Order: sequence, then C-alpha cells, then structure tokens
Amino acid sequence: MNRRIVLAVVLAIVLGSTAGALAYSNSWPTLPRAVAQAPATATPSPTPTTVPSPTPSPTLEPTPLPGTPTATPRPTPSPTATAIPTPTATPLPPVGLPVHLKIPAIKVDTEVEHVGLTDDGAMDVPKNYDNVAWYNLGPRPGEPGNAVIDGHVDSKTRTAVFWDLRKLKPGDEIIVVGSDGVERKFVVKLLESYKRAEAPLDRIFGAAPGVHLNLITCDGVFDRSRQEYDKNLVVYADAAP
Repeated sequence: MNRRIVLAVVLAIVLGSTAGALAYSNSWPTLPRAVAQAPATATPSPTPTTVPSPTPSPTLEPTPLPGTPTATPRPTPSPTATAIPTPTATPLPPVGLPVHLKIPAIKVDTEVEHVGLTDDGAMDVPKNYDNVAWYNLGPRPGEPGNAVIDGHVDSKTRTAVFWDLRKLKPGDEIIVVGSDGVERKFVVKLLESYKRAEAPLDRIFGAAPGVHLNLITCDGVFDRSRQEYDKNLVVYADAAP
C-alpha cells in the first residue's frame, strides 16, 4: 500500500442539517497498523512427515563345521520406503470488489464507492449522498475479517442512503454484489450506538475470525455549533450460512 495506513480511522460521516453548512470532524484516535489494515490470519500448511528407510535386521548364518563346504549367502534386499505425498492446500476463490449494496428491509439499493483515508487520516465518505463507501484498506465483503461500509444519514437538504439504518433488526439480510457478479449475503446480528470518542475501533476494523460486514453512519443528536452528530451507529453482520 502506498497510503498512510497507521492513521486514525475516523468514521465521522458528518452530515449537515437543513439550517447549517456541512462539515466533517475527524476526532477518532490513532489506530495501530494491525487495525488500520487487518489482513486475514493465514493458517500454516502442515509439514509433511518423512518416513525413514527401515534398517534391515542382521541375518544370522550358522557357523560351518570343519570340512563342510561354505555356501555363498544371498544378499538380503533392503525394503524401499514409501513416499508420503505432500498435501496441497486448495486456494480460496478470489472475492470480487464490492460494486452494489442491497438491504431489502429498508429499501436500500445503491452503488458502492471505494474510499481510503483522507489527508488528515480519517476514513473517507461517499461523494454521492445516495451511495455508500467501502473501506478499501480492509477486507472485501466476503473475505475473512471485518469489511466496513459507511454512508451518510442525511444532508443539509434531505435524507440520505442510511437514514433508516437504525430500523434494521437482527436477522435482516444485507446483500453485497461483487465485480465478479456474485451476490454475497450477510445477516444482521447486532446494532450498537456509540459516542464518537468511544467507538470500539478494533472491534469494527480489526482482524477477526470469520467473515463479517460492519455498516456505519451517524447517530444521536446533531450539534449545530460543531456541525456534527454526537454518536455513530454500527450494524454488525455475519456472512449468511
């Protein structure tokens, strides 16, 4: 990666109001490298076991009596060790880049932008208020770990794509369409609202076993003096079985 990764991943999807101008506040703490870019944990390949060649047991020959002709003994062949084949790991099929997001329960059907970090170290937000944005320094939806998608809750003139995100319930379905044409389905497990400075960044962005998708938007009360919401809403979802 050519981008600054050991940076604050600030999910301030700060949205304006009908009476004020838009402003973004990037106030989340700095993340360690393992959180800013959490690679999937690789499982070590098993080491093949070599079977040693068995040592033949010595053959005892009878002691010849005096005057008895001695027969020339035949050599005993050494047994050949059986080679154990090296196990070959089956590579996982590649996961396409996310291009479309659908959430039937709240009628979301939109395009996915790809974003990284802003110049001041915050996770960027979608340019279009009707789109969502995938954090491209983390896993793709469908890969092991925590994939993250954010979206605006409103703008200074109207509601935005994640206005109804708080209405989701455990069991609701989220569908991410990849550039490979595959629809990858996730199931909502939990909704949590956090004060901006208290969001569990490692839980949202960090390395984790399993395949997860976390959706983020603004929540709480809009502070007109700061031009930002005081909370963030996170929807945690797991890959559908």
